Amino acid sequence: MPHIHLETTADLPENANIPDILEALVHQLSQYETVNSASVKAYHSLRSNWVMGEGAPAGIAHCTVMILAGRPLELRKKISQEMYAVLKSHFEMSREQNEVSLTLELREMDPETYQK
Repeated sequence: MPHIHLETTADLPENANIPDILEALVHQLSQYETVNSASVKAYHSLRSNWVMGEGAPAGIAHCTVMILAGRPLELRKKISQEMYAVLKSHFEMSREQNEVSLTLELREMDPETYQK
């Protein structure tokens, strides 16, 4: 049920390591007691067209983590912070050169409307 969607722009050298990045993100999300490792799905979308505002880094790496609603806020914050730390570690080269806008969002899916 949990989904990890990583989106990156085509200019980032880290794109060569996407399978390893996805594996690390899945591993991290699977560490939480409320997450069943077998249900985690991770995928990547490469963006070949994008525009950044003046003065912004050239590239984008955005990760959306989607989990079913119902976990306490403190746990959601912990998941978000620790998933972002994994993401940061894998985009270190682009971050050091200020070549990437790196973001992560944790979303809750409504169990009443989520179908599987």
